[in-house]
Parts: sequence; C-alpha cells; structure tokens
Amino acid sequence: MGSFLQEMFLRFGEAFATGDGEKDFVTCSGTWSQAVEHVVDETYSRIRSLPGYSRRLRGPVTETFRYVDSVVEEMPGGIRCCRSAFFDDPRVNAFFVDPGHIQDVFSRNAEVREVLDANPEVDECWALLCMRKEERRQLGMSLVGDSVRKDVMQTVVSFTDHQVIAPGGTEEDARRSLKCCIFNGLLQYIRKRADGAKTKAMKLEIRRRFLYGRLKQADSVQDTESREELQQKIDAVESELARATPRLTSLEDHLEFVAKVLANPAEFLKACSSSIRLSRLGIKQEGEGAVTGIEVPLYTIDVASHGPRIGALVCFPRDELLPRQDFARNADLFLTL
Repeated sequence: MGSFLQEMFLRFGEAFATGDGEKDFVTCSGTWSQAVEHVVDETYSRIRSLPGYSRRLRGPVTETFRYVDSVVEEMPGGIRCCRSAFFDDPRVNAFFVDPGHIQDVFSRNAEVREVLDANPEVDECWALLCMRKEERRQLGMSLVGDSVRKDVMQTVVSFTDHQVIAPGGTEEDARRSLKCCIFNGLLQYIRKRADGAKTKAMKLEIRRRFLYGRLKQADSVQDTESREELQQKIDAVESELARATPRLTSLEDHLEFVAKVLANPAEFLKACSSSIRLSRLGIKQEGEGAVTGIEVPLYTIDVASHGPRIGALVCFPRDELLPRQDFARNADLFLTL
C-alpha cells in the first residue's frame, strides 16, 4: 500500500470534509498525479496512451478520496477487545465465542504483530475487525409466562470469519490504513469487473463464430439443427453481446468505465448503522423478549462485490498477545505421537 496514499488521507482529510479537498489535492505538487497513476497501474495501464487521460481521471479520483475519507471518519469510536471486555461489553460478548477466541483472532494476525513489534512504545494495536453475521433457526428453551418451554423456535445469531484489517499503532493510523485499503479495494473491483467482461465477451464471440460455421455447413451436411434454430441461437448470442456491461471494446471504453466508477463511489461503497437485541447466549430477542435482551449496535460495510460485512474499529492490548507458535516444533511433537 503506497505511503503516498497514507500521506494524502493524512493531509487532506479536513479539506475533503470542508469541500476544499479538490483545490488542495490539485495544488499539492505531484500528489494528485501520483494518485491518478496509481489508479491507472491498478486498473488498466494501457489507457495511458489516450490523450488527456490524467485530466479526465482527476475529478473522479478526488471524489472517491473524499467519499472514502468521510465513510471511515463516520465509523463509531473504537471497541476495546480484551478478555475482561468479553464480560463487560455486549458487543465483544456477541462478536466472540469466549475470551480465548479474542486472543486467538488477534494473535494469529501477522500484521498485528508487525505493528506492535515496530512500535514498542504503544500498549495496544488498532484495526478494523470484519465479520460475517449468521442467523439460524433452532428449537430452544424459553420462559413463556410462568413456565419454561423446551420447544420454542429461536434465532441464534453468531459472528464468523473474523478478519483483522489495516492495523495501526493508534486509532488515527488504523483509520488512514483502512481508507487506503478501501480505496485499493475499489480499484480491485474495477479490474475484476473489466477482466470478467472481457472474458465473457471473448467466450460469446467464440460461440458466435462457431454457430456461424455450423450455419454455413447446414445445407451441405446433415445436421440435427435447422438453419432457423441455428439463426435463433446466433441472434441470442449477439443480443447478449449487445447487452453486455461494461462494454470494453476499446481503450476509450476502459477509461470511461474507470472514471464512471470513481465518480460514483456511493454506488460501490455503502455503510450503515443498525442494532440487534441479543441475550448473553446469542439468542435474538424478538416480541416480548426484546425488552430483556441487550442491544448490540452494528456497523455494516459493503465494498463493491465483496458482500456486506459487520465492521468495528477495535483496539487490542499488547499484554494479551499470545506467544508466537513454533510450527516446526509443533510438527515434530505431532510426528512423535
């Protein structure tokens, strides 16, 4: 992740928020041109051969920087993830299975260790914690009136696939790293969409040529398909080619697609706040039971095609980091059993 991206978000955060970001972005020597060249490198480098490509991308790139900056700055304040918080903070209790699970998630992340090793003066590491929220229905026990019933359908909520992203030595460092991560995630989405569109168009073109070849031979050889059936298939393929989006048949198409995505970041990056009421056992409290549960605030982030994830800005204390595992020694112990 380029250090110049970190510098840009550091220097222009306030300017973006006040609406002067584009002015400062342009007047800073070499900064906006670096950003544009980074975008071109990460999406489709051949668009450099188009006259004026840098000028046309400057506005969209600035818009994406401004939007990403605002989304990350609006994220709620940090959650302290430590063993004691599992019992005191309903969010930590909901996100993790037990106190040991907290330590395991952060301790097995190499970037967390790198941050703490590089900053021996800091006592904690900040990062974005991403998770998937899963709900499943099952029979369970519940208090109904004055009696306990064992056949009540309940919704169990769990959080899985924990990922620690963009760690830093301070909350500000983690927010800047997260902005860079999201920015590069949008560029990855552009490249993936473009590659997918070209692959699909190539397959359709090959099929169209194949069908045309079959059509030419339809009168000279016995064929199970009639000319009318072959023509219908050709028409269907050509119709699909015409509807394909994005249509990237030229360098101009590529440049337009990159500019369009970056000019409309809100279509590809979404974030929203919500809440859910849970028991200490992770049972969703609904109806009459909602008054007894604990409200857990959630922040959902959806970056392009990655799918919505629950995100939380968290800090993890250095003194709860588990010792490094000696995998070679563990393998030897396993082989001697």
